Amino acid sequence: MKTIGIAGAIGAGKSSVARALVADAALARDVGGALHYFNADEALREARNQAGPLRDSIAKLIPAAQGPDASLNQAALASAAFSDPALLKQLELLQWPVARAAMHVAREEAVAGGASLLLVEAIALLSSGLAEELDGYLVLTLPTSERRERAIGRGMSGAAFEERDVAQHGLTEALLAAGGVEVSARGSVQEVAAAAGRALRLLCSTDEPHPDPAT
Repeated sequence: MKTIGIAGAIGAGKSSVARALVADAALARDVGGALHYFNADEALREARNQAGPLRDSIAKLIPAAQGPDASLNQAALASAAFSDPALLKQLELLQWPVARAAMHVAREEAVAGGASLLLVEAIALLSSGLAEELDGYLVLTLPTSERRERAIGRGMSGAAFEERDVAQHGLTEALLAAGGVEVSARGSVQEVAAAAGRALRLLCSTDEPHPDPAT
């Protein structure tokens, strides 16, 4: 089984494309079996919402994000983290080990379920260390104005988008420079998923972690 990442900046459509890929019967046939999906950001949200070491560590780091019942206010947490790069870095250092452990569990479950491919969605594949454990990864690219429009269309405020986009400055370029396979996110979900599916077929047909789609 191969483990392949799907990355890109906020608003690039990673989750929608990943779900379309998992549901693509023709793709599953071509790569030799079912596709499973792991979303690192969702796994972290779940971990932050549960009582335990991660939630306690975050509350100690950002006391203002903790509510009266000891739960974390996600909006307050995001606002504090994205407005302070140093604080965001500290938060990431707490979270990434949790994300990697959760990915290992997802991979074991995918293998046990007979999957041929595990798709791993994460914004920060490089800084999290997740990229080191992958057989390659796709990078969805889309101009900032279009990503902003998509994010606002799904309910995010313009200010929240700007905060996150600034925090992710240079992310796409770094992912591509490290060998990610670029997939344009322009078009409908179905069109982008079709292009991503072609890239996945290529990644699954070679032992090269970052093959050139042009070849």
